Amino acid sequence: MSISVNDIIEAQAHIGTLKSEAHPKTNKYWAGVVNNIAVINPESIIEQIENAKKKIQAAKAEWKEILIVSEKKMYADELEILGEKYGFNYLNYKLPSGFLTNFETLKKRIESMNTMARFVDTENYLSLTKKEQLVYKRKLARVLKIYKGVKGLTKKPELVIVLDGQMMDNFINEITKTPDVQSIIIAGTNFARRWAEDSIILANIWSHKSVDFILNSMFS
Repeated sequence: MSISVNDIIEAQAHIGTLKSEAHPKTNKYWAGVVNNIAVINPESIIEQIENAKKKIQAAKAEWKEILIVSEKKMYADELEILGEKYGFNYLNYKLPSGFLTNFETLKKRIESMNTMARFVDTENYLSLTKKEQLVYKRKLARVLKIYKGVKGLTKKPELVIVLDGQMMDNFINEITKTPDVQSIIIAGTNFARRWAEDSIILANIWSHKSVDFILNSMFS
């Protein structure tokens, strides 16, 4: 389904930061400044979402692993729902350091979590005391909170989608160190880096409504 300018405005996806907080590198995407707020060109957002959709569709066609990363608490639950709906991996709580640059180590943690989860369904688990079962479940819950969204990830993700590029600056550094990983950066007008035109969506990432619209538009 095609996206219209009215769709962008209705979702408030075109609203940027205060002009004083916006980075000069983003001003080529602006339509102007209204009441000291940087306003993003809706047509630019449409083009960027369409570019992202093409990249995602190509990755799916090649059976590549897709991962979306966000530490935004306001969207954590919804990201989990979207991940299950569209079938992509996600990290929606806390991003472990070195997820891309040290993936083999992180992969072992994921495998350990899956082993722990399977153990809960065994007779050996039922043979534990009630206290031991409670301690085990608490330990598993802590691990699941971080890694549940990547439980099926068996290799380093080949396409990474980052929600709020400025907020995830350290992870952006990891991406730059792994040139074999494609990326899509969703960022606001405070984003300080230069990024490939076909790999960025500059939009309102502080509004729940806007974020939900952008992500659903990318995957639908």
